[in-house]
Amino acid sequence: MPPKPSEKRSRVSSSEEENHVLAVGDAILVDIQRRLEKLDLLDKIDERLIKMEDGMGTIKQKVLELEGGLNSVNSEVADLKESIEKKAEKEHLQLLEEEVEDLRNRSRRNNLVFYNIPERAEGQNCVEFIQNFIANHMALETSRGRVEIERAHRTPTYAANHNMKKPRPIHVAFLRHTDKLIILANAAASLKGNPYNGNIIGIGADFAKKTQERRKALLPYKKHLQKKLGDDRKVFIAYPAILKYIDEGGRQKMVGEEDLKKLKGKMTKIHVTRQRRLYQWTLSISTPNVK
Repeated sequence: MPPKPSEKRSRVSSSEEENHVLAVGDAILVDIQRRLEKLDLLDKIDERLIKMEDGMGTIKQKVLELEGGLNSVNSEVADLKESIEKKAEKEHLQLLEEEVEDLRNRSRRNNLVFYNIPERAEGQNCVEFIQNFIANHMALETSRGRVEIERAHRTPTYAANHNMKKPRPIHVAFLRHTDKLIILANAAASLKGNPYNGNIIGIGADFAKKTQERRKALLPYKKHLQKKLGDDRKVFIAYPAILKYIDEGGRQKMVGEEDLKKLKGKMTKIHVTRQRRLYQWTLSISTPNVK
């Protein structure tokens, strides 16, 4: 028995509904799948963002460390710059002091200092006294006769470490440098064994204070070297404060800083040996012999 038309329509309608439902379900599944894929993508993005944040934290930490290191370097550079500036300033000041010292010495180029002349021996006219002293006591004259002097005076006051019983030096400025050289060259021979009013007179070049101190510091070395080389070899202190000697060939030789250090070591050794011997000798004479 063939189906009725109404039953046929009902079956067709039911099939269409099922297809529609299936289509809708597929669409929903596709949509869900797409959403899930988007969620997976968002998760991946989140993971990347977290990694980027961690990376940014590491970078920030490294930046902070670099900034700390840079600050330390800047501080060291600033200290180094300050040190260099101070050193340059110190060297500049030292150079200026040396130039001033040199100018002071040059201003004394024609000067001599007379030592141990009794106080008040010069009377009221120090220039005339020195002229007479050179001409009569030292028996020295120039081709023009008496030496010409610009000025002469005693040291105004006693130095702090000066022996009050010892006369103050007389500073003399000669008109001509050649006269000064003649007097200085003949001073030792003219004054040796030739006292003035019972005093042995000494004459020396006039130097600025620091130069005097430097030359004075070289005197022990000069004495030691002279004893070592012998009296027939000249040892002297050249301007401004340089220890020199005449070698076997008659040439001038300068004693440098390293040589001075070696001389100092030898002098110290000799001094210690002498002190030990003196101590042993003192003990020997203070200890009674026991029989």
